[in-house]
Amino acid sequence: MGQQITGLLNPLFALIFSISFFGFWLVQKDKTHVLGVSAAYLAFACGIFISNIAITTQSAWHVLGTHVFYSMACFALVWSVCKRAGQEVDKLFSIAVLAGVAPILIWIHSISGLANMRIILANAAYAVILFMGAARLWHSRHHHPLEYLLFIVFGLMALQFLVRPFTVLAFEGELLNSDYRNSIYYLSLNVILALAALLLAISMIAVFGMDYVRENSRTPNKAGTKKTEVSDEEKIARLKSIMETNIHREHDLDVSTLADKSGIHEYQLRSLINQSMGYRNFREFLNSYRLKEVQSALSDPMFDAAPITTIAFDSGFNSIPSFNRVFKAEFGVAPTEYRDRQIATRQTA
Repeated sequence: MGQQITGLLNPLFALIFSISFFGFWLVQKDKTHVLGVSAAYLAFACGIFISNIAITTQSAWHVLGTHVFYSMACFALVWSVCKRAGQEVDKLFSIAVLAGVAPILIWIHSISGLANMRIILANAAYAVILFMGAARLWHSRHHHPLEYLLFIVFGLMALQFLVRPFTVLAFEGELLNSDYRNSIYYLSLNVILALAALLLAISMIAVFGMDYVRENSRTPNKAGTKKTEVSDEEKIARLKSIMETNIHREHDLDVSTLADKSGIHEYQLRSLINQSMGYRNFREFLNSYRLKEVQSALSDPMFDAAPITTIAFDSGFNSIPSFNRVFKAEFGVAPTEYRDRQIATRQTA
């Protein structure tokens, strides 16, 4: 009975979290990542409901339905935290992993009455996607203690998808589909997954709350009134003015440092770069200035004898392979070939 009660409570709590994040999004509709978390918990609730209540474990639809909704939940979570952090998520890789596992799960279910292998395989796929999200969060972990907490909890969420099925296999051995709901795995699934999801939800609520407070806080002036709201156009103009000081040449420049120097809150800065200015992430924005300086140097006869590596490092690039990659992606040719073409053009002019 306790297992059935847990199976009912988990989707209910996930639905409550989904509604909570949706309400959070209603008061700040430009924050699409908050809506993404709401969608993730809704998909999570649907997956738990299908797994525990709606469809018998003997049915292939149980396997497919659970996997589809869990996959949607994992992807939405990773997309959301990456969106907030200004990081790019590898959508094709994520879809390939999650979609590629589905037919294998159905095949295993069709040839074997054991649940172990498909459970391990499915959980491993979710872990891979969540670990990818944790890796993206690693870059922003030092900006605030809550950011570090979110990174840790996200990593724990991913880790439990790996540890839990193998632990149950070690203690229980081979698990039949028909015995699934009466096994220790069923109880551990609901309890551990619920605790991980609860901890993750609380962490994200804390982080999103921090973003909301920071963005809406205003420093009173001497008359006790609030400062006038600065428009996005003014913020962009201020940002461009800062970038024109050649701040992009700093090798350790990150979004937090740029936010401090520009006086624009970090979250607002990410939003400006991603949404208003059209860059995929902070790194692409920063590289655009570095590439512009490199392009100018490679077109200038004064720098014909200067090593390209020196020009790249002086412009702020930390890695030559990375520089070569982004340069060719932007201009279609390698830096050496670009310089040779510029020299040839000047000689024939």
